[in-house]
Amino acid sequence: MKQNTRQNSTESTLTPKQIQVIEALASGASVTDAAKRAGVDRSTVYLWMKDDDNFEAELSLARRECADTMRARLRELGEDAVKAVRELMTGTDVSAAVRLRAALSVLQGLGAMDESRGDLAMIEKWRASSEKWEHFSDFGLS
Repeated sequence: MKQNTRQNSTESTLTPKQIQVIEALASGASVTDAAKRAGVDRSTVYLWMKDDDNFEAELSLARRECADTMRARLRELGEDAVKAVRELMTGTDVSAAVRLRAALSVLQGLGAMDESRGDLAMIEKWRASSEKWEHFSDFGLS
């Protein structure tokens, strides 16, 4: 559908081969593969990218649209991912190790683990210093 809305843009000044190359490049093909698909030499594609403002603009637009589409698809998967992690964390048939790993992944994703890493590093430094750590041995922390 979006291609129809772009017909009145720079796409109307592009050749069918240029449009083929743009579609291939926007979908992730290499310059060599895109050139082969359109039946042109890859040096021609590089020239279009370098010297043809309309080609460059349309390629940029196509890449943005492709990236936007991919991001939207990933957002749609987010709900399924949350559900899967929730099932791993709360499932009675899931091992404690798997539940712990899922919980730690959630905490890390939220950024909570970054702070605790600093705390753990500080505790380890303190523990290395036997004088300071002896004060905490009464609390079962040694």
